[in-house]
Amino acid sequence: MTEWNSDLEKRILKKSRFTLTFRILRILLLLFLIYSGYILSINFAADKLHIADENAYYSKLSIDWTIPNVRGDLNFTDEEMTLFGTKKLSYNLIKKVGNYDKVIGQAKVAKRLIGRSTIQLTHPGLKQVNEFSFSLPVDPRTDKQLEGNTWPNVWETLSMLPEGTVGELAFSTNRFMESKQLIDALEKYDLHVLWMPLYTGEFVDYEPYEWSSGGDKSLIVSPFGLTGGNDHNENFHESMRILRLDKESLIESEQLMLKNIENLLNKSSSYYEQFLGLSHLEQKYQYLQENGFTVYGAVVTGPVKELLKLQDVSFIQGEQLGNVELWNWQSKN
Repeated sequence: MTEWNSDLEKRILKKSRFTLTFRILRILLLLFLIYSGYILSINFAADKLHIADENAYYSKLSIDWTIPNVRGDLNFTDEEMTLFGTKKLSYNLIKKVGNYDKVIGQAKVAKRLIGRSTIQLTHPGLKQVNEFSFSLPVDPRTDKQLEGNTWPNVWETLSMLPEGTVGELAFSTNRFMESKQLIDALEKYDLHVLWMPLYTGEFVDYEPYEWSSGGDKSLIVSPFGLTGGNDHNENFHESMRILRLDKESLIESEQLMLKNIENLLNKSSSYYEQFLGLSHLEQKYQYLQENGFTVYGAVVTGPVKELLKLQDVSFIQGEQLGNVELWNWQSKN
């Protein structure tokens, strides 16, 4: 039997410390390998399922439909999925003035497995991404004729701008119109129609969550509109993007919008209502299917001299002037 002494005690303590340190390091290494394998697995699955591409596509659709003349850039950047299954991505926000695209901000998308998914819009130097609003021509509850939400001095400002500029103009109409009817009415002007607000049964089929009233003069609902159509391939890479609405592209854009809404309705309501902010989507889809595309305004862009011609159009009201840029236009005539 070995006699206990201080040297033996030191050797035992040293061996114990070494054994304990080795075990801790081995556990830490095992945990690191498990964590790394887990992260690699969920990111591999995310890539195979094209999660980033799908969420980028549908979040851009939401922006297209709900923010007049603002859309997400084709390209986006994404981060690796986090430990708790959060996928983050971002892309530039663009509006068209004339023939050129102008970057006005950025969208930051966070799709979470746990907690609330969000789309955050940043727009440096701007109060908000787009201030355009559109007034219903009549109150659907009473059939009372309404006025547009006109901004002051729109036509005076346009008249003082040099002819070497292009601009962005929004307006409401004094009556509901079929989408084709409004496109045909604007065909003779050298302008591009970019976005049109849709009436989808508000105050008749459903009560909108967000709306404002100017007494008996105006009734404004949260925007939901028709823009150039988008489509994607099986991997959710954009395969088509129509940049404006005209006689040639209108029907296809409407069909693509219905197709995209139908695909969204196959997802959970929390996805398109809470994450994308598309309220009453099923009711809107049913209205469009049964009644067609009814519009009550537009966002157009073109040379200021062409925009000024709209001052004499009898059905236009509630005009609002947007961005103005130096000449960048190619006449369609």
